Amino acid sequence: MIKALSTIFEIASFVVPFFVALVLLARSGDSYRESYEISKLRFLGFTRSQYIAFFRVLGILFLLLGAFAVYRNYFYEPNPELQESADFWKDINNRENLPIKSAMLLGAAIAIPARMGSSRFPGKPLALLGGKAVIERVYESCMKCERAEKVVILTDSVEIVEFADKIGAKSVMTSPKCASGTERIVEAFEEINADFVVNVQGDEPFISPALVDSVIEAHANTNVDLVTAASKISDAQTLINPNVVKVLRGNDGSAVYFSRAPLPYVRGESNPAEWLARCDYWRHIGIYGYSAKAIARYASLPVSKMEKCEMLEQLRFIAAGFKFEVVETQYESIGIDTPADLVAAEEFLKGRI
Repeated sequence: MIKALSTIFEIASFVVPFFVALVLLARSGDSYRESYEISKLRFLGFTRSQYIAFFRVLGILFLLLGAFAVYRNYFYEPNPELQESADFWKDINNRENLPIKSAMLLGAAIAIPARMGSSRFPGKPLALLGGKAVIERVYESCMKCERAEKVVILTDSVEIVEFADKIGAKSVMTSPKCASGTERIVEAFEEINADFVVNVQGDEPFISPALVDSVIEAHANTNVDLVTAASKISDAQTLINPNVVKVLRGNDGSAVYFSRAPLPYVRGESNPAEWLARCDYWRHIGIYGYSAKAIARYASLPVSKMEKCEMLEQLRFIAAGFKFEVVETQYESIGIDTPADLVAAEEFLKGRI
């Protein structure tokens, strides 16, 4: 029935414009010129030639509309890459309500998004750190968490999937079109099958299991949809470093905004060290906890202007009015973004042994 209706609408999309075009063009012909005498257009000041031209132009426009419909229905071939991308996000949006229905009382899970195509450090997840791959160290740390039911690696790389199998880790293959770890979680959520998911970056080999548990506990205690973490900033260099994301917090402790800039700005004071004496500044720790509701909504949220400017995926939630609960911690993030960071991580690891 639906297919038959679709076919009818497809045919009507060009038959109707062609029919209207024929009527309009006929009306501008000799046999209809007497209708000018009684036409409302005449009383609006149209001359006979303008009357004829009016219907001819309308007729030609409808002819073009019908021709375009024929081209669009039977000859147009969309760009395969653009069509694939459109189909991908259409599928994600169509599944917006599924996670909420299929993930009740299933506990918490940890998702570790990882990709090989980092622009600053290609192949980073499988780079060796103290004899083990970076992603393996992240996975081992997450497996020590007491509040998580499962740990899943999300990737678009066959190499990482094969490595995950080698170390006995569950993995899910996701689309290379995912622009962030959150988008990978949205795509793979039904396979993750949990009612709360903690996003742990795949380049955080020293992530604190206790911190991850704290994020899960914050959701369990408050039932908020979004949870993240932050540590207090104590030095000016960290404060002004644009690679360190800051969290602006409200009176209730929740996140008001995330920025690479120091917020709030202290007017009339140029020395950042003095800013620290005037106000509390918080460093964002790149860990996120999402409820099923938040994950479902993210699929349909538009990319906000501030997300594009700051290049921070969490701002998509902030722009849509979501609230982040913030867990305070003394944990200092040691992420690996570059080969130099890997060297520094090696030194840190030696100090722990």
